[in-house]
Amino acid sequence: MWSNWAGNETSPLQAARPATLAELQQTVARARSLRVVGAGHSFAPLIAGNDQILDLTAMDAPAVSCVQAGTAWVNPNALLAALSPALATHDVAFRNLGDINAQTLSGAISTATHGTGQSLPCLSAELTAARLIGPAGQVLTTDDIPLDMVQVSLGLLGILTEAQINVVPHYNLRRRVRLSALSDTLDSMHEKWADARNFEFFFIPFTGKTVEITHEMTTAKETKAPRDLDMVAVKVLKLARNAGRASPGLRRFLLNLLTLAQSDEDFVGESWRVLCSDRRVRFKEMEYHLPPEAAQEVLKQIIDRLQKDHADIYFPIEVRQTAGDDACLSPFSGGARVSVAIHTDASEDHQAFFNAIEPIFIEAGGRPHWGKMHSLTFRELSALYPGFERFCALRQDIDPKGKFLSPALARMFRP
Repeated sequence: MWSNWAGNETSPLQAARPATLAELQQTVARARSLRVVGAGHSFAPLIAGNDQILDLTAMDAPAVSCVQAGTAWVNPNALLAALSPALATHDVAFRNLGDINAQTLSGAISTATHGTGQSLPCLSAELTAARLIGPAGQVLTTDDIPLDMVQVSLGLLGILTEAQINVVPHYNLRRRVRLSALSDTLDSMHEKWADARNFEFFFIPFTGKTVEITHEMTTAKETKAPRDLDMVAVKVLKLARNAGRASPGLRRFLLNLLTLAQSDEDFVGESWRVLCSDRRVRFKEMEYHLPPEAAQEVLKQIIDRLQKDHADIYFPIEVRQTAGDDACLSPFSGGARVSVAIHTDASEDHQAFFNAIEPIFIEAGGRPHWGKMHSLTFRELSALYPGFERFCALRQDIDPKGKFLSPALARMFRP
């Protein structure tokens, strides 16, 4: 069985592993239905239900094939963790990255994966040209399909084989981490997004505290990377939750110890090493992208609901902001959005918590992250995106038999 990273999605492993472009074209042309698997870092049901899984790891392609004039042609099916050092050999880098780089570039682009930064767009907006394999095995390019459709397409228009992306000169970042009161963070978050290159924060449930993280470009000398305590902190949060089932006072005591142990951090390093973390504690995630003016009230409602009704939740809530772009299906199309992500342990039931919080996101005009869990179907999604039905018409024209549609995707992209 194939399983995604969180283990909440599985599929019988009927995998094709083409080694050449010609084999890939033949495999796609012959298949009745198939989906490409990347790193499996999506939580949404994007794979299950098709006849065949397409694994592109056997295809031999350089990570970076050409760098010129602020762009690079890269292998979109390489992991972000491999592309960053490969770009560094050409003295260039991604403009921005999320806090996980275990995904393939193709998966990250296709689902509008993002980092944080009021003036920094998601990864999809950095795509400037692409080559794809269509459902008949034909080669398609962004001369054939509008770029703004390809940038966020969930693999519905074709299989990405080459991608041209924007890059910037290689740079270092200074990362600063501090503990703050929740009320102070909520009052100042928009100012901090305006002032910092990158700003995000995590709310630690039942503590009234946030962990604030900022990044700024720097020419300062690199320093030793601090010990990664994220996994330890999450395990302590779980321990405190479990202890709280017997004694709420013990939970408060352990959480207080955790916040007292949180020390400020000041670290300088290569951009991708500073931005990205190794998430070894597995979780399930829902994330919605909100109009900035709605974010503070939504956060207050979510935190209030969590702390009143969901004592079992111990994973922090992550809050980021991303610049707007023009991609048809980008959650950030038309303007900047504040992203709020909620999590549960991968091995625990998420439904009660996610079902309670999702209506708050929806009522505020939130758009779901395409790679994370949500319940929206064609009717709701078509109301959120001005070009949604135009994208669906193009998808139908390119792939009338729905070769690239999983059952869950069909509920989203077919009326």
